[in-house]
Amino acid sequence: MTDNHTFEGDLPEDIEEIEDEEAAEGVADRVAAEGGLIETTLGALREELGYKKLGRWVLEELDEHLAGQGLGFFPIWKLRPTINIEPRKEQRLWVYALDDSTRAQVLTAILQPEDHDVFAALDGLVAGRHQALLPQQKLDLIREIANS
Repeated sequence: MTDNHTFEGDLPEDIEEIEDEEAAEGVADRVAAEGGLIETTLGALREELGYKKLGRWVLEELDEHLAGQGLGFFPIWKLRPTINIEPRKEQRLWVYALDDSTRAQVLTAILQPEDHDVFAALDGLVAGRHQALLPQQKLDLIREIANS
């Protein structure tokens, strides 16, 4: 979930690169374990991804690592260094799996409306119109009904 406000060049000296790629997988594991959505803080993400300090440009690195793990987040502005110019470790952030789930489709349609048919996503998924569901979602719904 990157935007046109990217940082070009080297990171300032007081920002350390992520040291442990396995730590980055921990966020995705937590999201999966919690059913696709967690609430966390910028401080927790910073620590989980191996940074010692939370600076403006660490936000962009956090954004890239979440996207690399197949995760989205909101509110989006909290990981935008041009907007969140003084990030704080206690700032709360929701992180979700970018999968074919109804939750991900609705969130992505709302957060990135230029890339989605918002009307179809919201009306179809929220109102229960089955023609708006992806094939896998239709199969999951059939299994859920059959197992009820």
